[in-house]
Amino acid sequence: MTNNKSLKFNLQLSIAESETIIDKLDIDFKIFKNNKPESNSAYLNIWNLNDTVFHELIEKENLIDVYAGFGEEEPGLMFRGYVDLERTFNGRPHERVDCATVITLKDGKKAFEKFINKNYREKVTSTALIQDCISAMNIGLGSLSQNLPQTQFDNYKIYGYPQNELEKICKPLGINFSIQNNLIQVTSPDEKFEGTDTLIFNTENSGKIQKKGRDEIVILTGLTPGVNPNDWIQCEFDEFKGTARVKEVYHHGNNYGQTCVTEITIGYKNND
Repeated sequence: MTNNKSLKFNLQLSIAESETIIDKLDIDFKIFKNNKPESNSAYLNIWNLNDTVFHELIEKENLIDVYAGFGEEEPGLMFRGYVDLERTFNGRPHERVDCATVITLKDGKKAFEKFINKNYREKVTSTALIQDCISAMNIGLGSLSQNLPQTQFDNYKIYGYPQNELEKICKPLGINFSIQNNLIQVTSPDEKFEGTDTLIFNTENSGKIQKKGRDEIVILTGLTPGVNPNDWIQCEFDEFKGTARVKEVYHHGNNYGQTCVTEITIGYKNND
């Protein structure tokens, strides 16, 4: 795997609703994203973060953006999530130095805490139910396929957490939904790539691809902040060529000497 990017690596955190920016600190990160109906997670160890900024971070379970970039390029959004107070703690008890503050972020955390209770006494389509669940989650819409498979109900009752109700509606129809960077995405099972611009992965920027089970491939490449589950990418490997949809993304590394890596999992049709 080759990487021609500058060794100067920029990693910064910002509170979405304020002007607070955290940079010029040593930070380890592990960021997990997938296309499942669950909260994606980011785990950060921030070295020698001062107490004032720490308390600002955890105030009101703030929405935090994690940006990353190389050299003089504009940093790209790598993760957006709410502080998970149960898994976040100050690593500097009794004024100790050289201790990491642990910050855990959950994507879509507040959307998954909502509740819905609605009766439909007349005919209603599954698409209308999906849209009502999204509204109840009070979250931005990243994408909604135009060709969603659909069924109709003579009546229906939604009661509970919207994500659970969404899964009941979507799963029988093969519809996938997930939250990426605090935006919900709802995709049709037969959606095809119709664009022109995609990220390209090949042996010049990635290592040898690895098979994962019978129907998945993992691409190991240099840190690529902008790739997300449900994105389409272009593969140019001997073992696999063509466009594929991303299923999982794992970013890991730090900004003080460790190589930063992105592992991308895509679906793979095995003809063996």
